Amino acid sequence: MKPKGRPLRVAALIKEEIAKLLTKGLKDPRIGFVSVMDVRMSKDLRYANVYVSLFGEAAERKSSLVGLQHSAGWIRHEVGKYLHIRVIPEIRFFPDDTLDKVYHLEEVFEEIHAEQQQQPMLQLSLGEVVDLLREGNIFYLVCHENPDGDAVGAMLALRFMLQAMGKANISCAAADPIPRIYQDLPGAKTVVNADAEPPNFDLAVLLDCGRRDRVGAIADYLAPGKRLLIIDHHLEPGEPGASGLVDPSYASTGEIVAELFDAAAIPVSQDAALCLYAAVATDTGGFRFSNTTARTHHIAARLLETGIDVHLWNNRFFSDMNRKKFELMRRALSRVEFHAGCRVALSWITSGDLEDLEARQEEVENLVNYWQNVDTVSVAIIFKSFDPNTTKVSFRSDASFDSAAFLRQFGGGGHAPAAGATLDMPLEQAKDTVLKALLDELRSGE
Repeated sequence: MKPKGRPLRVAALIKEEIAKLLTKGLKDPRIGFVSVMDVRMSKDLRYANVYVSLFGEAAERKSSLVGLQHSAGWIRHEVGKYLHIRVIPEIRFFPDDTLDKVYHLEEVFEEIHAEQQQQPMLQLSLGEVVDLLREGNIFYLVCHENPDGDAVGAMLALRFMLQAMGKANISCAAADPIPRIYQDLPGAKTVVNADAEPPNFDLAVLLDCGRRDRVGAIADYLAPGKRLLIIDHHLEPGEPGASGLVDPSYASTGEIVAELFDAAAIPVSQDAALCLYAAVATDTGGFRFSNTTARTHHIAARLLETGIDVHLWNNRFFSDMNRKKFELMRRALSRVEFHAGCRVALSWITSGDLEDLEARQEEVENLVNYWQNVDTVSVAIIFKSFDPNTTKVSFRSDASFDSAAFLRQFGGGGHAPAAGATLDMPLEQAKDTVLKALLDELRSGE
C-alpha cells in the first residue's frame, strides 16, 4: 500500500459524511448552499482541511463560511461516529480557491473570529458537556483567582472524572495559591500557578467562573480562538464565543460536576467524592445558606456513601482555626460598624493587619460570616485592602437582599446571598462609595 493510501481513504470518508450532513441541512441558519469539493489530510491525520464551494452573494458566502466554522466541532463529532481511528481529526473549513481566486482568506477568518467573540456562550446540556469532554485529549482545567472550596473541589473532581474516561494529559491551574484548608484534598498538590506554561491543550475548562477575566494571570494562556468550556453556577453570562453549562439553580459548581459523573455513567471514587464534598459543603456554608436545596442534600448523601470522613473534613472546613486567623477575626470584630438600624454590618482588613499578624490573605476568608450571624443584620460586608489603590469587597446577605444584583454596578457578581467585587479605589473611598449606594438602595426599598 502506498504511504498516501490511508490519508486518501480517510479524506474520502470525511468528504462523504460531511456531504451527507450538508444535504440533510445543518441547524445554523447562516449556512446557505455549500458543496464539498475536496478534503486534504495532514500527514499525521490530526487535521482535515475541507474545501467548499460557497454560493450566493459575497455576504452570503461569508456567512456560510462563518456558520461552517462555528459548527466544526459538532460536525467533527458526527463524522467521528463513522471513522474507525483513534484520534478524530480536527475539521477546518476553507473556501475552494479554484473557484474564487479573489477570496481573501485572512479577512474572512478575522471576521469569523470577530463574530465568534460576539456570539453569546452556547449553552450545553449535561450530556453535551460529557460528549465534548470525551472528544478532548489534552486538558487545561482552570478556576477563578483566590480559589475557594467550590473552585478547588470542582476542578479536582473533574480531573478524576477525566482520568476515569482514560484521559492522561490533564493540567490543573489557579492563579493564586490553594488555601491551606484545601491543600490536603486528593490531587491538590498537582495544581500549578500562572508561572507554569500549560501544554498545547485542545480544550480549556473554566470551573466556578464564566469569563477569562475571572482567572487572573492565567487568562494570558487562554487566547481568543482556543476552545473554551465553561462549567459554572454563578448568575452571569459565560464567555462570548465559548460553550458550556452555566446554571445558577445549582448551589455549587461541585453539584454540576457531580451530575456530570452521572451523565457519563462514571462511578464517583472516594477521592472524587471528597473533592466534591469540599465544593458542595463550603459553598453552602455547611448546608446552612439559602442556596441549599433538596438536590444539594441528595448529592451530599451519595458522597457520604463512599466512606469519606465527614467529621474530620467538616472540622477542617468550618471549625479549625490557627492563631493567626483568630487574631485577624478579633481585629475585624473590633472594627465592626452597624448602619441602617443595625441591618448592615461592616468591617475591614488591610495589608498592614496581615503584616502585623504574619497572616495570609486566605485567612480572611469567611470572617464576614461572624457579623452576619447578628440577628438584626441583613447585609454583612468585609472590605479587604491589600493594595493602596484597590479594595475588594465581599457581601453576605439574607433572603431580603440580592448581593449579586447590588454589586453589579461595581463590576462584581456572584449569588444573591454571597457576592463580591473589586473596586479601583483606596479603602476609605471604597467604604464610603459602597455604603452610600447601599443605604440609598435600602431606603428606596422601604
